Amino acid sequence: MSERLNKIFSKKTPKTKLVTYFVGCYPTFQSSLDIIKEAIDNGVSILEIGFATSEASAEGKIIKTAHDHVLNNNDTLLDVIKLVKEIRNYNQDVGIVLMGYIANLYKHPIPKFVEEITEAGADGCLVVDAPHELKEENILRNELNNKGLSLIKLVAPTTNETRLKEIIKISSGFLYQVNLSGVTGEKSAHQGDVNTLIKNIKAITSLPVCSGFGIKTPSDAKDIAKTGCDAIVVGSTFVKYIQDNIDDKKLPQNVGKLIKSFTNELE
Repeated sequence: MSERLNKIFSKKTPKTKLVTYFVGCYPTFQSSLDIIKEAIDNGVSILEIGFATSEASAEGKIIKTAHDHVLNNNDTLLDVIKLVKEIRNYNQDVGIVLMGYIANLYKHPIPKFVEEITEAGADGCLVVDAPHELKEENILRNELNNKGLSLIKLVAPTTNETRLKEIIKISSGFLYQVNLSGVTGEKSAHQGDVNTLIKNIKAITSLPVCSGFGIKTPSDAKDIAKTGCDAIVVGSTFVKYIQDNIDDKKLPQNVGKLIKSFTNELE
Protein backbone atom coordinates (compact mmCIF):
# COMPACT_ATOMS: atom_id res chain seq x y z
CA MET A 1 0.00 0.00 0.00
CA SER A 2 1.15 3.50 -0.75
CA GLU A 3 2.61 5.05 2.40
CA ARG A 4 1.16 8.41 1.41
CA LEU A 5 -2.38 7.01 1.07
CA ASN A 6 -2.00 5.24 4.40
CA LYS A 7 -0.92 8.52 6.02
CA ILE A 8 -3.90 10.38 4.50
CA PHE A 9 -6.43 7.92 5.88
CA SER A 10 -4.68 7.83 9.26
CA LYS A 11 -5.36 11.54 9.78
CA LYS A 12 -8.26 12.24 12.11
CA THR A 13 -9.34 15.37 10.26
CA PRO A 14 -11.22 15.75 8.11
CA LYS A 15 -13.07 12.63 9.21
CA THR A 16 -14.36 12.11 5.67
CA LYS A 17 -11.84 12.98 2.98
CA LEU A 18 -12.63 14.51 -0.40
CA VAL A 19 -11.40 12.71 -3.50
CA THR A 20 -11.77 14.69 -6.73
CA TYR A 21 -11.73 13.31 -10.25
CA PHE A 22 -10.28 15.38 -13.08
CA VAL A 23 -9.50 14.39 -16.63
CA GLY A 24 -5.76 14.93 -17.02
CA CYS A 25 -4.82 17.77 -19.42
CA TYR A 26 -8.42 18.99 -19.61
CA PRO A 27 -9.03 21.51 -21.01
CA THR A 28 -5.27 22.00 -21.57
CA PHE A 29 -2.14 20.84 -19.80
CA GLN A 30 -1.54 24.21 -18.11
CA SER A 31 -5.14 24.93 -17.16
CA SER A 32 -5.46 21.39 -15.80
CA LEU A 33 -2.40 21.97 -13.63
CA ASP A 34 -3.71 25.35 -12.43
CA ILE A 35 -7.10 23.84 -11.55
CA ILE A 36 -5.52 20.97 -9.65
CA LYS A 37 -3.31 23.34 -7.66
CA GLU A 38 -6.46 25.20 -6.58
CA ALA A 39 -8.07 21.87 -5.66
CA ILE A 40 -5.12 21.04 -3.41
CA ASP A 41 -5.17 24.49 -1.82
CA ASN A 42 -8.88 24.09 -1.04
CA GLY A 43 -8.65 20.85 0.88
CA VAL A 44 -8.68 17.90 -1.52
CA SER A 45 -7.05 14.84 0.07
CA ILE A 46 -6.70 12.63 -3.00
CA LEU A 47 -6.69 13.40 -6.71
CA GLU A 48 -8.02 10.89 -9.20
CA ILE A 49 -6.58 11.86 -12.56
CA GLY A 50 -8.13 10.20 -15.56
CA PHE A 51 -6.17 9.51 -18.70
CA ALA A 52 -8.31 9.99 -21.79
CA THR A 53 -9.51 7.12 -23.95
CA SER A 54 -12.14 6.65 -26.63
CA GLU A 55 -13.33 3.55 -24.73
CA ALA A 56 -14.48 5.14 -21.46
CA SER A 57 -17.36 2.73 -20.93
CA ALA A 58 -18.21 3.78 -17.36
CA GLU A 59 -18.39 7.49 -18.14
CA GLY A 60 -21.46 9.55 -18.91
CA LYS A 61 -21.69 12.34 -21.47
CA ILE A 62 -19.93 14.96 -19.31
CA ILE A 63 -16.70 13.04 -18.78
CA LYS A 64 -16.73 11.45 -22.24
CA THR A 65 -16.82 14.95 -23.73
CA ALA A 66 -13.75 15.86 -21.68
CA HIS A 67 -11.96 12.70 -22.85
CA ASP A 68 -12.72 13.55 -26.48
CA HIS A 69 -11.44 17.10 -25.98
CA VAL A 70 -8.11 15.82 -24.64
CA LEU A 71 -7.77 13.28 -27.46
CA ASN A 72 -8.49 15.99 -30.04
CA ASN A 73 -5.71 18.06 -28.47
CA ASN A 74 -3.39 15.08 -29.02
CA ASP A 75 -2.53 14.91 -25.32
CA THR A 76 -1.43 11.40 -24.38
CA LEU A 77 -0.81 9.25 -21.33
CA LEU A 78 2.75 10.56 -21.33
CA ASP A 79 1.41 14.11 -20.98
CA VAL A 80 -0.70 13.02 -18.02
CA ILE A 81 2.37 11.49 -16.39
CA LYS A 82 4.19 14.81 -16.91
CA LEU A 83 1.20 16.49 -15.26
CA VAL A 84 1.51 14.18 -12.25
CA LYS A 85 5.17 15.13 -11.91
CA GLU A 86 4.26 18.84 -11.88
CA ILE A 87 1.58 18.22 -9.26
CA ARG A 88 4.00 16.29 -7.05
CA ASN A 89 6.56 19.08 -7.35
CA TYR A 90 3.86 21.45 -6.12
CA ASN A 91 2.68 19.32 -3.19
CA GLN A 92 4.20 16.33 -1.41
CA ASP A 93 1.17 15.35 0.69
CA VAL A 94 -1.82 15.00 -1.63
CA GLY A 95 -2.63 11.51 -2.85
CA ILE A 96 -2.52 10.92 -6.60
CA VAL A 97 -4.27 7.97 -8.22
CA LEU A 98 -4.27 7.52 -11.97
CA MET A 99 -7.56 6.25 -13.36
CA GLY A 100 -8.12 4.77 -16.78
CA TYR A 101 -9.10 1.80 -18.90
CA ILE A 102 -7.33 -1.33 -20.00
CA ALA A 103 -7.11 0.04 -23.56
CA ASN A 104 -4.62 2.60 -22.29
CA LEU A 105 -2.34 -0.12 -20.96
CA TYR A 106 -2.49 -2.15 -24.16
CA LYS A 107 -0.83 0.84 -25.83
CA HIS A 108 1.87 1.28 -23.17
CA PRO A 109 4.05 -1.53 -21.72
CA ILE A 110 2.89 -2.08 -18.15
CA PRO A 111 6.33 -2.28 -16.44
CA LYS A 112 7.38 0.95 -18.17
CA PHE A 113 4.07 2.60 -17.24
CA VAL A 114 4.48 1.71 -13.55
CA GLU A 115 8.09 2.85 -13.52
CA GLU A 116 7.12 6.19 -15.05
CA ILE A 117 4.20 6.91 -12.72
CA THR A 118 6.34 5.94 -9.72
CA GLU A 119 9.06 8.38 -10.76
CA ALA A 120 6.42 11.06 -11.35
CA GLY A 121 5.07 10.69 -7.81
CA ALA A 122 1.79 8.79 -8.19
CA ASP A 123 0.46 6.62 -5.35
CA GLY A 124 -1.64 4.12 -7.21
CA CYS A 125 -3.72 3.17 -10.19
CA LEU A 126 -7.33 2.21 -10.89
CA VAL A 127 -8.23 0.43 -14.12
CA VAL A 128 -12.00 0.68 -14.43
CA ASP A 129 -12.73 -2.20 -16.79
CA ALA A 130 -10.09 -4.75 -15.77
CA PRO A 131 -11.36 -7.77 -13.80
CA HIS A 132 -8.78 -9.18 -11.43
CA GLU A 133 -8.63 -12.44 -13.42
CA LEU A 134 -7.23 -10.57 -16.44
CA LYS A 135 -3.57 -11.34 -17.16
CA GLU A 136 -2.72 -7.66 -17.69
CA GLU A 137 -4.20 -6.72 -14.33
CA ASN A 138 -2.11 -9.37 -12.59
CA ILE A 139 1.00 -7.94 -14.23
CA LEU A 140 -0.04 -4.42 -13.22
CA ARG A 141 -0.72 -5.49 -9.62
CA ASN A 142 2.66 -7.16 -9.28
CA GLU A 143 4.49 -4.20 -10.77
CA LEU A 144 2.65 -1.76 -8.48
CA ASN A 145 3.36 -3.92 -5.42
CA ASN A 146 7.04 -4.01 -6.28
CA LYS A 147 7.11 -0.20 -6.35
CA GLY A 148 5.04 0.26 -3.18
CA LEU A 149 2.06 1.65 -5.07
CA SER A 150 -1.59 0.73 -4.59
CA LEU A 151 -4.00 -1.04 -6.91
CA ILE A 152 -7.42 0.47 -6.31
CA LYS A 153 -10.42 -1.71 -7.09
CA LEU A 154 -14.07 -0.89 -7.72
CA VAL A 155 -16.92 -2.53 -5.84
CA ALA A 156 -20.27 -2.39 -7.61
CA PRO A 157 -23.70 -2.33 -5.92
CA THR A 158 -24.28 -5.78 -7.44
CA THR A 159 -21.03 -7.33 -6.14
CA ASN A 160 -21.84 -10.41 -4.08
CA GLU A 161 -19.99 -11.34 -0.89
CA THR A 162 -17.82 -14.00 -2.52
CA ARG A 163 -16.67 -11.61 -5.22
CA LEU A 164 -16.22 -8.83 -2.69
CA LYS A 165 -13.84 -10.96 -0.62
CA GLU A 166 -11.82 -11.77 -3.75
CA ILE A 167 -11.55 -8.05 -4.60
CA ILE A 168 -10.54 -7.12 -1.05
CA LYS A 169 -7.80 -9.75 -1.06
CA ILE A 170 -5.99 -8.13 -4.00
CA SER A 171 -6.76 -4.45 -3.21
CA SER A 172 -4.63 -1.90 -1.44
CA GLY A 173 -4.85 1.80 -0.68
CA PHE A 174 -8.63 1.95 -0.54
CA LEU A 175 -11.75 0.43 -2.08
CA TYR A 176 -13.88 2.51 -4.42
CA GLN A 177 -17.54 1.77 -3.66
CA VAL A 178 -19.66 2.56 -6.72
CA ASN A 179 -22.96 3.77 -5.32
CA LEU A 180 -25.06 3.35 -8.45
CA SER A 181 -25.33 1.09 -11.46
CA GLY A 182 -24.84 2.83 -14.78
CA VAL A 183 -22.47 5.58 -15.89
CA THR A 184 -21.07 8.65 -14.16
CA GLY A 185 -22.90 11.94 -13.85
CA GLU A 186 -26.49 10.83 -14.39
CA LYS A 187 -28.18 9.67 -11.17
CA SER A 188 -28.00 10.82 -7.55
CA ALA A 189 -27.00 8.54 -4.69
CA HIS A 190 -29.30 7.99 -1.73
CA GLN A 191 -27.92 7.91 1.79
CA GLY A 192 -29.87 4.84 2.90
CA ASP A 193 -28.70 2.72 -0.03
CA VAL A 194 -25.08 3.84 0.36
CA ASN A 195 -25.19 3.16 4.10
CA THR A 196 -26.02 -0.49 3.43
CA LEU A 197 -23.25 -0.83 0.85
CA ILE A 198 -20.62 0.69 3.15
CA LYS A 199 -21.78 -1.36 6.14
CA ASN A 200 -21.45 -4.60 4.17
CA ILE A 201 -17.88 -3.79 3.12
CA LYS A 202 -16.70 -2.60 6.51
CA ALA A 203 -18.00 -5.78 8.10
CA ILE A 204 -15.24 -7.76 6.37
CA THR A 205 -12.30 -5.38 5.81
CA SER A 206 -10.35 -2.60 7.47
CA LEU A 207 -9.43 -1.04 4.12
CA PRO A 208 -10.64 2.55 3.75
CA VAL A 209 -13.77 2.84 1.61
CA CYS A 210 -14.39 5.74 -0.75
CA SER A 211 -17.94 6.33 -1.91
CA GLY A 212 -18.45 7.58 -5.46
CA PHE A 213 -21.04 8.03 -8.23
CA GLY A 214 -24.10 10.21 -7.66
CA ILE A 215 -22.56 12.80 -5.31
CA LYS A 216 -23.27 16.09 -7.04
CA THR A 217 -23.65 18.83 -4.43
CA PRO A 218 -22.13 19.84 -1.08
CA SER A 219 -25.39 18.71 0.52
CA ASP A 220 -24.99 15.28 -1.10
CA ALA A 221 -21.46 15.13 0.24
CA LYS A 222 -22.63 15.92 3.76
CA ASP A 223 -25.32 13.23 3.61
CA ILE A 224 -23.09 10.49 2.17
CA ALA A 225 -20.38 11.31 4.73
CA LYS A 226 -22.85 10.13 7.39
CA THR A 227 -22.75 6.58 6.00
CA GLY A 228 -19.40 5.84 7.61
CA CYS A 229 -17.35 5.94 4.40
CA ASP A 230 -13.80 7.20 4.72
CA ALA A 231 -13.96 9.49 1.70
CA ILE A 232 -16.35 10.68 -0.96
CA VAL A 233 -15.49 10.93 -4.65
CA VAL A 234 -16.81 13.79 -6.75
CA GLY A 235 -16.02 14.07 -10.44
CA SER A 236 -18.75 14.97 -12.90
CA THR A 237 -19.75 18.10 -10.98
CA PHE A 238 -16.27 19.57 -11.34
CA VAL A 239 -15.76 18.43 -14.92
CA LYS A 240 -19.13 19.94 -15.90
CA TYR A 241 -18.24 23.23 -14.22
CA ILE A 242 -15.02 23.33 -16.25
CA GLN A 243 -16.95 22.62 -19.46
CA ASP A 244 -19.54 25.30 -18.77
CA ASN A 245 -16.90 27.92 -17.94
CA ILE A 246 -14.05 26.84 -20.18
CA ASP A 247 -13.24 30.39 -21.38
CA ASP A 248 -13.36 31.99 -17.93
CA LYS A 249 -9.96 33.51 -17.13
CA LYS A 250 -10.62 32.85 -13.45
CA LEU A 251 -11.65 29.23 -14.01
CA PRO A 252 -9.01 27.66 -11.71
CA GLN A 253 -9.86 29.99 -8.82
CA ASN A 254 -13.60 29.43 -9.28
CA VAL A 255 -13.17 25.65 -9.37
CA GLY A 256 -11.24 26.06 -6.13
CA LYS A 257 -14.18 27.91 -4.59
CA LEU A 258 -16.55 25.17 -5.71
CA ILE A 259 -14.31 22.53 -4.15
CA LYS A 260 -14.15 24.54 -0.94
CA SER A 261 -17.95 24.39 -0.73
CA PHE A 262 -17.59 20.59 -0.58
CA THR A 263 -14.69 20.42 1.87
CA ASN A 264 -16.52 22.82 4.17
CA GLU A 265 -19.22 20.16 4.58
CA LEU A 266 -16.65 17.51 5.48
CA GLU A 267 -14.75 19.32 8.24
